[in-house]
Amino acid sequence: MNLRSRKRICSWVLLILCPLLLICGCGSGEDNSGSQLDSGGSYSQSETALENDSMEAGEAEGTGADEASGEDPGKKTEKAEETAAKPQPEINTEMLIYTCTLKIDTLDYETSVNTFRQMLNNAGGFVEKEKYSDGLSSQEYYIEDSEKTKSYNATVRVPQNQYETFLSGAGQLGDVRSKESNVENVNQEYTDLGTSLGIYEAKEKRYIKMLADITDDKHAISIEKELTELQIKIAQIKTRMNEIKTDVNYSTIKLTIREVSKYEETPEKTDTFMQRLGATIKDTFKTFLLFMETLLFFIIRISPYAIIILLILLLVLFLQKRNKMKSSKEEDTDDSKDTTNIE
Repeated sequence: MNLRSRKRICSWVLLILCPLLLICGCGSGEDNSGSQLDSGGSYSQSETALENDSMEAGEAEGTGADEASGEDPGKKTEKAEETAAKPQPEINTEMLIYTCTLKIDTLDYETSVNTFRQMLNNAGGFVEKEKYSDGLSSQEYYIEDSEKTKSYNATVRVPQNQYETFLSGAGQLGDVRSKESNVENVNQEYTDLGTSLGIYEAKEKRYIKMLADITDDKHAISIEKELTELQIKIAQIKTRMNEIKTDVNYSTIKLTIREVSKYEETPEKTDTFMQRLGATIKDTFKTFLLFMETLLFFIIRISPYAIIILLILLLVLFLQKRNKMKSSKEEDTDDSKDTTNIE
């Protein structure tokens, strides 16, 4: 075989092998891409599996925690609602001070005052301050008994457990015109005072111990001064605490009983002009009569002194006039003597 034939055979071999090589290359590319896709898919599946496993583990932990605590997960909401609906703690009402102001009108003054005293005695209370008045004023010099408006003002203390009972019986004293009650909680103040007292008393003990061991006079005097101030503070705190105890144990009631001729259930209506005019004229006339009455009584009261003063004035005028007349006569006599001597 010559050279030319060999070259021709090689060319045909190459022509046949090139398509085969191309086909093999494409197949291997498809296999590689398929393997890559398969590997990517398996990776995503593994991630999803891990996430699912972690979620299941979390749920298992939550369930295990609920089971370990002995609580059903379904009861958590109910427990939260019960906690929210649970009422708040009540206010400490151990240190309450009750006070009340009462104003009562009565038709029978003496009976009402006596009944009040009997009620106070039955409740175990006591009178702290009281005042009587028969209605007289400094501008009225005389008034009839029937026109007097007696009044009784008192500040009393009753035990706290009898406070409400005592007030409920106030209606039997007369017509209750006004009632004002007040409650003050001093529990916090009393607690703070107790804490301060404990601190000061502990400090007092230290000062007393220090004072026993001090030999320097100046230092001892300084400690004694501080100890004295400290003891004064302790005494003030104890006094205040005793006051609070008294106010808590015995409620305060301020009472006014006023005598009236009749009960006025509704106030007088003075809405129209004529009614207001009539009321004004009536009040003015009443005030004028009171003024004239006061003036008359004043004149009657000062009349004895006025008569004496008038007599004294008349006597002085009479003496002055007599002395003047006497002086005039003496002057006339002197003039006549002078005239005679000249002649």
